[in-house]
Amino acid sequence: MQILFNGENEVLDQGTTVAGLLAKYELNPDIVTVEVNQSIIDKVKLGATLLQDGDKVEVLMFMGGGA
Repeated sequence: MQILFNGENEVLDQGTTVAGLLAKYELNPDIVTVEVNQSIIDKVKLGATLLQDGDKVEVLMFMGGGA
């Protein structure tokens, strides 16, 4: 299946979860926010949320700092 991941086309196996996608890219689920089709996915549901062909996934990482 094909999804749009942070603006880039990505081919994944059927049955891939949001948690599986994060693991593929070595992204720590504790420090990112994941949005699938403009809906934020609760961290406790990352492993149970299956991605579907055509999904749009955005992973956001918030950083502090500044002057």
